[in-house]
Amino acid sequence: MRWLLNYEEDLQQAFTTADKLLSDLPPSFSQPARDFLDKFHVLKENRSKNYICYLLPYWLQEKSTVPITDCRQIAIANIFGMMYYHLLDDLMDNPEARFKHQLPLADLIHFEFLNIYRSYFPTDSPFWPYFRKYITEWADAVTYENSNNFFLEAPVRVAHRAAPVKLTVAAICLLSNQENTIPLLEDSVDTVLITLQMLDDWMDWEKDLREGSYNCLIALVETKQQLTENHRPTPEEIRQAIYTQGILAEYAQQAETHHQALSNVRRFAQHLYDFHAFLVHNIRQAAEQIEKDRKLLENGGLEYWLSKKIANS
Repeated sequence: MRWLLNYEEDLQQAFTTADKLLSDLPPSFSQPARDFLDKFHVLKENRSKNYICYLLPYWLQEKSTVPITDCRQIAIANIFGMMYYHLLDDLMDNPEARFKHQLPLADLIHFEFLNIYRSYFPTDSPFWPYFRKYITEWADAVTYENSNNFFLEAPVRVAHRAAPVKLTVAAICLLSNQENTIPLLEDSVDTVLITLQMLDDWMDWEKDLREGSYNCLIALVETKQQLTENHRPTPEEIRQAIYTQGILAEYAQQAETHHQALSNVRRFAQHLYDFHAFLVHNIRQAAEQIEKDRKLLENGGLEYWLSKKIANS
């Protein structure tokens, strides 16, 4: 996992600087902002691990002329951007649970996010049309994800829920006079974001089913079972699809196909490619374990019990 281990010191510095900047917010907001930041500290245990959000500036730096100090500033901007969009997502997903300070806190964090990018790109910079493009993609995705089957009909729109991550692509490429590589890197980041969402959705399908959220795995089951728009599968139907019908193997094959499509990006961002390999491995490993367990069960309960006892010994 060199895509992470090579940059732990840089990440620590980025989070330390972000914490200091948030401590300068008005007193009633600074501590809640710092507490919220701590929930996403990538180097601490039991935290949300938004690796690509923080690491993409460093992954792209290796083939650019951008100083590491500037990449660290972009990583800090991404931390603030991630916090901002998480706060907005929470407000959209839980309209009855709005806290009095949440929206103004989001605005203050958004100001810090914009402030960093403004320090690099004047108002007439081509960066800002890219900015508008990515924010428009995000807005479209979060508005219509529950009324469209994005994963089956337009997979890139699954990635667009995290489209602001691509601001790093525009920033690094423009700062290194490599704007011609933006289309390839945009597409590659979209592909990685799709697979990342697939992994998250495999891990969270029960929660998403319970809450009515869009989920790629559930969408695949719905399509295979030809369910109507108003009928979501039951938990048992999804378990049947996963554990007896082998649908996760098909899911993993889609992730493998994504990985093959990323071969062209290796010369620009090897660690982005390696991170995607890590995601694919996790999906494939889950599918292979389920298939192994299914075959053992077919051969008899005793063989399955013995294999579990040996594995856990």
